[in-house]
Amino acid sequence: MERRALLRTLENRLLGRYLNGCGIEIGALWRRFPVPSRARVWQLDRLGADGLDKHYPELRGRILLPDLIADAMQLPVAPASLDFLIASHVLEHLQSPLAALRVWYEALAPEGALLLKVPDMRHTFDANRSRTLLARLIDEYYHPEKLDFRSHYCDWSEKVGGMSPGTPEFERDVDNLMGVKYSIHFNVWTDEDVWEIIDFTRKEWGLDWRPAVFWRSRFYRKETTAILVRAK
Repeated sequence: MERRALLRTLENRLLGRYLNGCGIEIGALWRRFPVPSRARVWQLDRLGADGLDKHYPELRGRILLPDLIADAMQLPVAPASLDFLIASHVLEHLQSPLAALRVWYEALAPEGALLLKVPDMRHTFDANRSRTLLARLIDEYYHPEKLDFRSHYCDWSEKVGGMSPGTPEFERDVDNLMGVKYSIHFNVWTDEDVWEIIDFTRKEWGLDWRPAVFWRSRFYRKETTAILVRAK
């Protein structure tokens, strides 16, 4: 096993210590997190198998069949009922990350854990995009009417798709993405941004969860990794 794969395997085992009882993994698509055998996990996605195949044709035949079909911000569970939640490369896809974190916190039972993995934009195809600032997230949380979906898709088509704004190809691409509500990275962050968001939920909202783990991105792990444990 090469060094990168070995390090990730060891890290996943450490993270697995926090995953006990029953929980949900959100949006795993084709790569579920390796939970310990003692844990029971349900796979949740916003689309069923056919919808996921159409949305991600490049993954056709590899996508996991979800156990639950629901929005990540409308979990079909009772408050304080889950022992853990896994959201790996999910938060950046959501239009209101702060709303999602509040929903996830409320779904966790006391001592329940959220495993959060967020790509660091500096190591991804998002490298040329502008960071999503916490101030904007707060403003959009309290004023959702300010969410400008088209501007996000335009930014994606230009900075990730490499298209020239104003051209017919650019406009068609944006219209197509919006038409299918393609799940782009609506938000892009660095390690410091993710920590700032977590800190905000604790200090300003009073969400009583502690960062049991906070790992910054590394050469073999191009993502921020956190375990947030809800207090008793």
